[in-house]
Amino acid sequence: MIPAKSSVYLKQLDGLRTLSVAAVAWSHWRAYKNCDPLFPWGELGVETFFIISGFLITGILLDNRRTVSGPFVLRQFYIRRVLRIFPLFYASLIILLILKVDSISETWFWHATYLSNVCFYLHGWHGQLNHFWSLAVEEQFYLFWPLLMIFLPRRFLLPTILVSMAAAPLFELGMAWAFPVQDKGVSAGVLMPSCLDALGIGALLAYGAREKFPMPKITFRLLLAGMAGLTGWGAANFPTPLEPLRRLAEICVLGWLVYSAAEGFRGPLGWLLQSGPMSYLGKISYGLYVIHNFAISMSWGLIAWLGHPSWLEKIYAVPMFRLVGFAGLTIGLAALSWHFFEKPLNNLKYKFPYIIGGKFPSAMGSTPDKEYPLTATK
Repeated sequence: MIPAKSSVYLKQLDGLRTLSVAAVAWSHWRAYKNCDPLFPWGELGVETFFIISGFLITGILLDNRRTVSGPFVLRQFYIRRVLRIFPLFYASLIILLILKVDSISETWFWHATYLSNVCFYLHGWHGQLNHFWSLAVEEQFYLFWPLLMIFLPRRFLLPTILVSMAAAPLFELGMAWAFPVQDKGVSAGVLMPSCLDALGIGALLAYGAREKFPMPKITFRLLLAGMAGLTGWGAANFPTPLEPLRRLAEICVLGWLVYSAAEGFRGPLGWLLQSGPMSYLGKISYGLYVIHNFAISMSWGLIAWLGHPSWLEKIYAVPMFRLVGFAGLTIGLAALSWHFFEKPLNNLKYKFPYIIGGKFPSAMGSTPDKEYPLTATK
């Protein structure tokens, strides 16, 4: 059982966010020099974000549906989501429009309406804007999932979660069969229904913890099933259209990882995940994620603005130093954004607690004013 109101274990989830955003950033920064990664770091990072998101968001909704009215919970949930997610995202869009980054002038409406993933599926990737697809998936998930978790009768919750998880690979396989990927090279995996396996397994873990399921046994079996699936996939030569099944095996392993972090790892891994730097970077991970894919162009723009100093260009010519530069710029801007822009607005959520008549929900899991929003994405 997840300990109630434990900042130590929530810090481990923040640390896991840090590793996830690092994996995504690594995949994009390596691609800058057309280096094919030996491991799907970006895929694993995004899947982990989705699982954490499904886990925390579902936990918040389930905790509060037990104690206060559904419409009230829904209103508070959306207000708090808007305060956390919208300011940085729309500020970024405005800056991108001013700077005319990539295809933003032609595609801004898709991004502004959180349909980036649909845009990419229909028209192909758009350079530095590519990572917006996962932000769109999360926002689409936020639009309909609370309605199910708050208003469905209790007996329908578990079947709904399980059906959602099963439908995800079936949807992606069906889309691949009906609409084969052509030259645009973007699969239906970017569409929200295809991501419900990762989001759903997070929801399942949250539900099981609150229903007193034997979670250690369940998550261990997830780990074994995922490892067996990945081993079988590696040993066989399955066709590419069956990729959703491989990712489902990955998601089982990552589900075990997320729940174990929520319970709290012991030893060196636990120390690492809840260490100060990891926890802090996890707290600003939304900004890190939004900004990181622009770090390359910003770095070269900064060098040009400084007059192309030879010493700086020589430093950036070394791959290791170049990565350090990208990371430093991303962390610096995300930290500034958090402290001077995001946090002051995010703190307004305390005016919209999940309470009625001064009483807080008492169910284990999340605390009413201690949400840990994820966009990861996220």
